[in-house]
Amino acid sequence: ANLTASAVTLEGFAAAFDAGMQIINYENWQAYGELTQTGLLGADVNGRLLKAADTTLAQVKQAEQVRADFTAELDALLAQYDALILPTLPQLPPKLADAENTVAFLNLTALVRPFNLSGHPAISVPLQTEQGQPVGLQIVAKRNADEYLCALAKYIVNAVQ
Repeated sequence: ANLTASAVTLEGFAAAFDAGMQIINYENWQAYGELTQTGLLGADVNGRLLKAADTTLAQVKQAEQVRADFTAELDALLAQYDALILPTLPQLPPKLADAENTVAFLNLTALVRPFNLSGHPAISVPLQTEQGQPVGLQIVAKRNADEYLCALAKYIVNAVQ
C-alpha cells in the first residue's frame, strides 16, 4: 500500500484489556443480573453473569483509572502516527463447532477490547492467509476520526487486491 510502518509498544495494553473486562462485567451485572433469577438464560450466559456479580466498585474505579491512562497513552501515540495497524485476533478464529465454549475464547478480544475501552475508532479488514484461512487486519485511528479511518481502510483494501 506504499505506507511507512514503525513498530510501537503500548505499555498499558494488557491492563486495558483487563480493565475492559472489569467494566463490562460490572455493567452487564447491573443491566442483566436479575435475569439470572428467571431460568431463561443458557448455562454459559448465566454463569458469566453470576461471575460478573463479584466485580466490586473498587475494581471498577481502578479500571476507570486504567482507561484514563491508556486513553492518554494512545492519544499521544496517535499524535505521532496516522493510525495503528495490528491483527484483529491473537490467533486464527475458531471453527464454528469449536466456538460453543465461549469462555475458552475470551482471549479472542485481547486485541480489540482495549480500543473499546479507550473509545478510539477501530475497523477490521477481512483478509486471508496464503493458505486461505480468515484473518483480520485491525486499523485504529484518533478519536472522532471515523471518516478518516474508513478512508484509510478503503485505501488499504484497494492496495491489497
